Amino acid sequence: MAKIADRFSLPESVRQIIETQNKFKALLPKIDIPTYNFPKFDITEFKPFLNSELLENLRRIGNIGERLKNNPELQFGFITDLEILNLKSAEEFKESLVSDLTDEDIKAKEEILSENLVPYLKELGLENIWYGANFALENDSNPDRLRHCLISLRTILEHLIDDILAPVEKLKNAEMFEKEFRKYKIGKQKLIHIRITREQKIEFFTSQIKFGMLDDFTKNEIKYVCDCYSILCNVHQPNVGITENQVRSLKVKTGITIWLLVYMNEIINE
Repeated sequence: MAKIADRFSLPESVRQIIETQNKFKALLPKIDIPTYNFPKFDITEFKPFLNSELLENLRRIGNIGERLKNNPELQFGFITDLEILNLKSAEEFKESLVSDLTDEDIKAKEEILSENLVPYLKELGLENIWYGANFALENDSNPDRLRHCLISLRTILEHLIDDILAPVEKLKNAEMFEKEFRKYKIGKQKLIHIRITREQKIEFFTSQIKFGMLDDFTKNEIKYVCDCYSILCNVHQPNVGITENQVRSLKVKTGITIWLLVYMNEIINE
């Protein structure tokens, strides 16, 4: 330290402290610390004493990379970047599908969806519709396969929003829809005649929870889901207006959106 002090021209006060420490060190007696060879223990001997909850937590930490990769919040955050969220219309969103996902990206996300979305769909009895969308898209002998795929995706999203996330039975008692159900509650309108937009339904559903990295569902994200649905509804025209690669990209984006919504629904129910 004294040599370093000389090289770097440390202040005199610091130099004196170092010299004092060196003098004090010279007065200390030398002590030999004996070495000790600790015996090796077989971890299996301690298994009965290990906390199973601790082991489970360690296992989860060990799989944290896989968990992050398969997290619907992260996946949704990835596909709804600022550029997509700031698009002005569903038409602009449709155009963004052209080069947004490469074939490699699509395949990777299709694998993630098959592992993570399908179990949720099975619980809801919707897995066959998802399988049908995939089958239609891969069936080269079907000249109308793009439309059939889009219809299946739209059916899942419609059923999810209208019957599971925001059924009318829940909406009629919600404070945010007091005006819409006023005539029904006084007996002047039937329930089937009340119209609530899907954007309002998504807003109602997402208002029940704050979660993860997204914190809450903003108007941009709600608009994103509605834009997805708007494109999926474009199936009654002679030309669906998007290419096969765009349909595959939209299928992945819609699948991840559905995944996130059912994931949130499970949290709310718990």
